Amino acid sequence: MKRLFCYIVLFSTILSACTADLEEQRVSTDGASVAEKIINGSEGCVRGGIIVKFNTSAESRLAECATRSGATRTGVPSVDAVLDRVDGCGVEQVFIVTEKNREKVYADGLHLWYELRFDAESDVDAVAAELASIDEIQAVQFIHKAYLIGAPKAVAETPLLFQSKGATRASNKIPFDDSYSHYQWSFHNLGSKSEVKKNGNIKGLADPIVEADINILPAWRLCTGDSSIVVAIVDEGVDNTHEDLMSNLWINNTELNGVAGVDDDGNGYKDDVYGFNFATMNGAITWDKKNDSGHGSHVAGIVSAVNNNDIGVCGIAGGSGKNDGVKLMSIQIFSGNGGATSTNLSRAMQYAADNGAHILQCSWGYLSAKAAEGGYGNPGNDTYYKRICSTEAAAIDYFVKNGGTKDGPIDGGLAIFAAGNSNAPLPAYPAAYEPCVAVAALSPSLRPTYYTDYGVGTDICAPGGESLYDYGSILSTVPTKFAQGGTSCYAMMQGTSQACPHVSGVAALGLSYAKRLGKRYSAKEFRSMLLSATHNLDPYLTGEISFKDAYGQSYNIKYPDYKGKMGLGYVDAYKLLLQIDGTPHKVIEVGKEQEIDLALYFGEGVANAQFVKAEASAEDIANIGLTIGEYANGKLTVSSSKSGAATITVKMLVGGGSLSDNTQPYPTEVSKSFVLISKNTTSSNGGWL
Repeated sequence: MKRLFCYIVLFSTILSACTADLEEQRVSTDGASVAEKIINGSEGCVRGGIIVKFNTSAESRLAECATRSGATRTGVPSVDAVLDRVDGCGVEQVFIVTEKNREKVYADGLHLWYELRFDAESDVDAVAAELASIDEIQAVQFIHKAYLIGAPKAVAETPLLFQSKGATRASNKIPFDDSYSHYQWSFHNLGSKSEVKKNGNIKGLADPIVEADINILPAWRLCTGDSSIVVAIVDEGVDNTHEDLMSNLWINNTELNGVAGVDDDGNGYKDDVYGFNFATMNGAITWDKKNDSGHGSHVAGIVSAVNNNDIGVCGIAGGSGKNDGVKLMSIQIFSGNGGATSTNLSRAMQYAADNGAHILQCSWGYLSAKAAEGGYGNPGNDTYYKRICSTEAAAIDYFVKNGGTKDGPIDGGLAIFAAGNSNAPLPAYPAAYEPCVAVAALSPSLRPTYYTDYGVGTDICAPGGESLYDYGSILSTVPTKFAQGGTSCYAMMQGTSQACPHVSGVAALGLSYAKRLGKRYSAKEFRSMLLSATHNLDPYLTGEISFKDAYGQSYNIKYPDYKGKMGLGYVDAYKLLLQIDGTPHKVIEVGKEQEIDLALYFGEGVANAQFVKAEASAEDIANIGLTIGEYANGKLTVSSSKSGAATITVKMLVGGGSLSDNTQPYPTEVSKSFVLISKNTTSSNGGWL
């Protein structure tokens, strides 16, 4: 099986003068030209169909069409006249409208988008021009289809498939018994002593370092997941028979216990038990078609493979083995060599919002507009993207606004996308779209991977794997079809596809912890918290590497070129959870003695308090090599010899009152705790948070 890393969607839409003579001259009576109304190009589009957006003036005439199954005409005479000439055979709203979502869909004007179907032999450009000249139509969009067109080439051979049979777990401090957890360096990196070793034949390749992980171990002490949090995996289908995924799958029980072929829950979809297959538009999720890669299941496992079940791998928010992991909703948009049309891609993201997903996990995107292999016609800014991918952008906006649940920890949803694998200085779309979180990829040495996109529009980075290192890719679940003997199967892949679910998993863990604490945030607030739960990457960006891959392609990666272009930094799961529970934390540098001003926590009254002691658990002291030094004038001296996290508790006697008033007649002992996060290199954002 070949290594596959990140899905890149073939985007052939090009703004071109498809009917230049008409576009220059024809103007509808509302003042908009044909050219202005045709929002994308026809090259490579799906024949026999087109998407239009009606003006609100047409709503009353569309009402009957919108509620009639199998409609072939719109009720708008001028549009229907065009459909008559091209043998119109279908009219359907792009976005599904039900009694449950009607108010939300209408509020965003999504009910005005329709797909018109007609004879595939018709001249689609001519049809577009005719429709664009009609007053009741405000936009015309050619239908394009998402296909897989490649991934970064493998540059080193490593064993790929792992099977659960006979697996034995090696100790690496991960607190669960999952067999292959010692290969999950992105969760807990042991540095050069781990199984991750650099390829000595590649000039300038840095050693793996302990900083290069998501700092999940201390986070798991606080929370391991929550089954009320749902992550929508918009990808290939997720294998719902995989024993390391089954317990953490989202299940629509109304459909599971309902009647086959009936929309039992009234959400507009029939038999959507584990999600929905938008590649084939039915409820049967698939993962074993001839050209399926296992990508959807791999991404899903990073987020929420079942923890502590004595097999396979761990998931970031996979629970503790007590059916308490984050749930995975399978939103299938790819199947074999097939893909989703513009209509169904938009519906997929709407479905996630309408059915309670909190996070949209999307490891796919278009080529970067600055990709070396060419990106002509691919969006390079938000304005262009929103124009040529109107329904898709509208669906993302809808999810961010309407995702989550009324009683959940977030009001709205998080749309998290892979930045792309073209080593381009601009992330791909939709990742770069402002409402989304764009994720770049890091190697085991905490450097940008040789393939990652970066630059303006990148929000955050996370481990994505790099096959320049032995076992340096990311190990996760893949469908059982790849296994021999029917056992569960695991594989290593690399890409921003793998970095993206690391961030989705951390976000899901954060929402799980917020749920436990009874906290609720707006989507914008939580997005800001996620992006600030990071560490500065720039100090690590030194040197360069040079190599040739197995195909003879040369690479020369200069790490200083990435400074300031990898988002706000690399994600830290523990830091996010500390922000959620409100525990103050301080970042210090390994090997450097530092004074901690306790007034930042105790208040200015600390100068009048009597210091009793500062202490940490023996485990935490050993964990980071913590030394607690002298206290003087409200400041505590600390140092560490290793990277990690420790909780320090400080006790003070406040004579005659509390730190904030003088109402207490006798000395009072005040005990406060804060977290010390020790890193090999810190930055200006290492203050109290």
